[in-house]
Amino acid sequence: MFALSRLATLQRSDSMDTGQDWLRALEADDIAGALELGGDAIPEQVRAALLAATGEHGERATPRHTHQISARAEALVAHAEQGLDVVDTTLGEIAARSGEQTEFLGRTREQLKESDRNAEALRTDMEQELARTHQFFTEQFAALANRIEQQSRGSKEFIKTIDGISRTVQLLSLNAAIEAAHAGEHGSGFAVVANEIRDLALRTQESAQQAAEQIDLTTVSEALEQVLADAEARLQTLSGRVTDSLGTAHRLLEAMNGHVDEIQSNNRIIAETVQLAGDTSLHARTRSEWSRATLCDLAAAHRSDTTDHLNEALTAILTTEQLVPTPGWQRLDAIRARGAVRIAIEPAFQGVSFRKAADQPLQGLDAEIAMAFARWLGVECEFVEHPWALCTQLLEAGRTRGEPEADVAWSALPPVAGYDRAAFSEPYTFLPYVLARRTGDDRIQSLDDLHGRVLGVINDPAALEVMEARGLRWQANRNTPGGRIELANLLAYNDQSVIHDALAEGIVDAFAVDLPIFHWSCYGNDSPLQGRIEILPDNLDDSLWYYSAAVANQPENVTLLDTINTFVREFRGTEDYRRIVTRWMGRVYDDPHWRYPDGVVTRGNMAGQN
Repeated sequence: MFALSRLATLQRSDSMDTGQDWLRALEADDIAGALELGGDAIPEQVRAALLAATGEHGERATPRHTHQISARAEALVAHAEQGLDVVDTTLGEIAARSGEQTEFLGRTREQLKESDRNAEALRTDMEQELARTHQFFTEQFAALANRIEQQSRGSKEFIKTIDGISRTVQLLSLNAAIEAAHAGEHGSGFAVVANEIRDLALRTQESAQQAAEQIDLTTVSEALEQVLADAEARLQTLSGRVTDSLGTAHRLLEAMNGHVDEIQSNNRIIAETVQLAGDTSLHARTRSEWSRATLCDLAAAHRSDTTDHLNEALTAILTTEQLVPTPGWQRLDAIRARGAVRIAIEPAFQGVSFRKAADQPLQGLDAEIAMAFARWLGVECEFVEHPWALCTQLLEAGRTRGEPEADVAWSALPPVAGYDRAAFSEPYTFLPYVLARRTGDDRIQSLDDLHGRVLGVINDPAALEVMEARGLRWQANRNTPGGRIELANLLAYNDQSVIHDALAEGIVDAFAVDLPIFHWSCYGNDSPLQGRIEILPDNLDDSLWYYSAAVANQPENVTLLDTINTFVREFRGTEDYRRIVTRWMGRVYDDPHWRYPDGVVTRGNMAGQN
């Protein structure tokens, strides 16, 4: 159930140490027993007043007055101790997150070192490969230039030969012309000239052929093509090595970015936790100061010189504390008399009890069912807005001194085993514990798909127990046996106002949560996140969870709890109930085989039932 274990841890009455036994004795009107049990724990002024009460005024001068005032002081001390428990829990959370930060930073540091080593190796390889490539091209092009030079010299020689031959032919041609002029019809000399010319022509043809062979640079071109091919192969090899090194560096940078994201998420959670610790510390200090003021007023009253003055002083204290000393008083009668029921509720639960705008009234599953209860009872609904984890404290004392306590707490409360300061009603709604994801992210179909991913949850030990039982493992439980799904990280949120955006914006890959806390955000027509996040259909736990209303575990609340149970049974069968639940959860859920956990205070075992 939502924050089941957390509430039990923060508000468990048996967390009070024996130093409060004297307050319990005083609450039971046993002043002598209180003096004996309290010892040095009783403030000096209170001790003096108690001694005076047993002497001058008589031990039982105003038993009910003393009982109620001491009960209020005891409740305030218990609230302060619960606040200290919260501080202890938050400090433990800070320590755990700080440990994760240290580990993440250590991993990041190692990956930076590895990246540096990879970059240095890449630089060295590139320098060496470039040097080898440079040497290769230098040698190959030098050999090629030498070959071209040799062929060029041979070509020049053959060209000189052809030039000489052409000169000879030119002279012979001239002689032939002279001979032809002289010979007339006696041209026998032309035969000799013709033979010479033929020989010269043959020589010229042969030399031209040899020159063509020498001038032909086909082999040079082929050699150059081979050099280029070799160069391309070497460059491709170098490019491949560079690509591999850059890929490695990219993967390392991605891993570092992931760790940076985890660090940022942890920083947000640490900031939330520090804020929670600060708020809780302030609350505990306020409760403690209130308790001290009440005890001081009580001590002053017992210093009165007459019984009448004592009774007047005690009555003034009762008025200040908004306590009713009438025997047999029933809260239900007081609610009807004043025409309003005071209901403690968390005002920032989207889908459960929240405002769409600051100037709008509360709405949501719990807010609307609580208002329906007030209408059914025939009174006004007066919401007393308070942080969820502290709502049940308002059943015993108001938010500040002088403010009356709440009549009922109606705020996504599970019946908590072992918490005897409140009595719980029958369930007014059943609900599954579900997994939400970004819309269309088909990679995630169930918990099995969360390997290597980041899961968000509300900081609720019960939720963490469910995740661990399903085989999920994260940093805090990495070595717990039975793990089968290794998360990249699990982020536990204290601030419910950021959990929906954390999923929508990709800070987490999925979120495990009570259905009504996410249903409207996913599917509400006026939700700003409609179409961006969605809920998978399966229940993550073996059975449905449920919410109950709570009253203070005191005899004057017996008839009130009876009335709440009657309303729940009747209202769950109405069309109005179906409309409310369908709007905020999509459908009505039921578990005909539900039962209270052992150790829960209910109507049958409330205080005063003996």
